[in-house]
Amino acid sequence: MSIVLISWAIVGVFSVVTDVVQIRSSRAEEIRNRGDAFLAQVVSTLARVPPDDRVEAALGFFPAEWSVRVGTQDAATALKNGRQRPNMADWLAARLEHRGIAVADLSVAETVIDAREDQSALLQLFKSHAGEPLDAKSVDAFLVSVFSVRLEDDEDWLNCYLLMQNKSIAPLVVVGSIDSLVALTLLCILAFLIQKVMRPLSAMAVNAELIGRGEEVGPLIETGAIDIRHTIIAFNRMEARIVLALEYKTTLLRSLGHDLKGPIARMHDTIEKLEPTAPKEQLLNRLNTLSEIVNSVTDLNRETHHDGDLVRLDLRSLIEALVEEQVDAGRDVTYTIEQSAIVNGRHNALTRVLRNLLENAVKYGGRTNVTLTRVDDMAAIRIDDEGPGIPVEQLETAFEPFQRLGAEGPGSGLGLAIVRTIVVDQGGTVSLENRPGGGLRASVFLPIDKHN
Repeated sequence: MSIVLISWAIVGVFSVVTDVVQIRSSRAEEIRNRGDAFLAQVVSTLARVPPDDRVEAALGFFPAEWSVRVGTQDAATALKNGRQRPNMADWLAARLEHRGIAVADLSVAETVIDAREDQSALLQLFKSHAGEPLDAKSVDAFLVSVFSVRLEDDEDWLNCYLLMQNKSIAPLVVVGSIDSLVALTLLCILAFLIQKVMRPLSAMAVNAELIGRGEEVGPLIETGAIDIRHTIIAFNRMEARIVLALEYKTTLLRSLGHDLKGPIARMHDTIEKLEPTAPKEQLLNRLNTLSEIVNSVTDLNRETHHDGDLVRLDLRSLIEALVEEQVDAGRDVTYTIEQSAIVNGRHNALTRVLRNLLENAVKYGGRTNVTLTRVDDMAAIRIDDEGPGIPVEQLETAFEPFQRLGAEGPGSGLGLAIVRTIVVDQGGTVSLENRPGGGLRASVFLPIDKHN
């Protein structure tokens, strides 16, 4: 639809511009033809008159819209604020020479004179057919074209003035381009209607993005065409169901974590009272694993959706703080800031994402480097380690809940699942890939703040 509207607008504007050019060209053609006819008469006659008698002879050429003056100055070139027409001058000079008239120089210019302010100047140059003063009261402005001709046998100039009523081209454009103007008008009306129709859909797209990022939004106003209203009604119902499902999930996980922590703690205390044996150690290890899983589920529930409000975050400062935290703990971690970036995100959640990825990189890959740059309109954070990497078929599996990829020791297998959920929740993406030179790279992409 946008392509059709733009094409329609371009065609309409081009048509109107073409009509304006044609109208101006026809006016120039009229001036040229009238100048050619009069100059052929005036110059051919004065060329046969001796130079000393041309001043008096020129006074005989005084029709209603023409005036001839003999002077020492080229009136066309000396005309201030006049539009010069060298092409027309060359054409007229060639026409006169074709008639056997030796022309030394010829220049053409035109200007608009306000009849209300410069009436006296007009009356000195022009008279009506009856010899009476020209009536300029009914006309606001005149177009005066000046044709200055110098013959080869004379140093004086024959300054010929052509008077035309300066009619506005607007009515002619309207008449000649009525179809294009109507099309442009309909285009404006259509664009307005389309924008009005699309406004609810744009609001729906914004709300969908906010819902996907865990924001709380109210129902949309049911407005627009009947089909749009039905779509908005369905969208509002879907939003209500999503909110209800999220609230149910949040409540369920919160209750689950709360209800399980008590029995696990009591079982742990009971087992602690038993005599030290191998089965006791096994039970304690399993209880610790179970407790860690419950804590991870609780963290997943808390941090993926509503752990703080969306704020503008400076990723450079966040990375510097987290790297310094790792260095203080005696770990070999460095960072490189190629381009700074500010994003909209939840501080606690993004801190957990980067800390989790850093700790994994240090734990399994040793020396680690963090790089911050930009890729198009996204902030790119790359965490590179020098470890063994991950088998290609397990790069995506690593983000699934409770997947530990054969790792030993404590852990719930929810770390990367929480990382992906948080990043996606805030409009970004996260991925793992093996580096060509060895080691693993974790890449996090987040939308850059529009005001950054």
